[in-house]
Amino acid sequence: MVQEYEFSSSQNQLIGDLGQKMNFVGTLMIVGAVLALISGVLTLFAGAARGTFDFSAIIQGVFLLLTGIWTRNAAQAFKRVVNTTGADIENMLGALGELRKLYTLQYWLIMIMLIALAVGLILALLATLFAR
Repeated sequence: MVQEYEFSSSQNQLIGDLGQKMNFVGTLMIVGAVLALISGVLTLFAGAARGTFDFSAIIQGVFLLLTGIWTRNAAQAFKRVVNTTGADIENMLGALGELRKLYTLQYWLIMIMLIALAVGLILALLATLFAR
């Protein structure tokens, strides 16, 4: 049976430190998401009484929750690299998969924002041209 690659103690220290920091950041993101969701629900109910609906805090809370969960999942996978033997590469690939989810979400959010910005600029330009 072929023995799987094991990271050195200095590499494990680096990976473990990264995992700890990611876990902390992910936890804060989840706390922020819960607060944003609570704020969003309260804002939604307050706005409904006036006939207005604002979902922005709820949307922000959902995205923050997803990024927090995926950050913590990646952190746990990085910690598994350090805390286990015989599966360093498999655990590292799992951590990278979680990071890929996180950055894929951020990539698409940025793309949607850029498209919305371009559409807004085009509409503003057209409105200015045809307003004369």
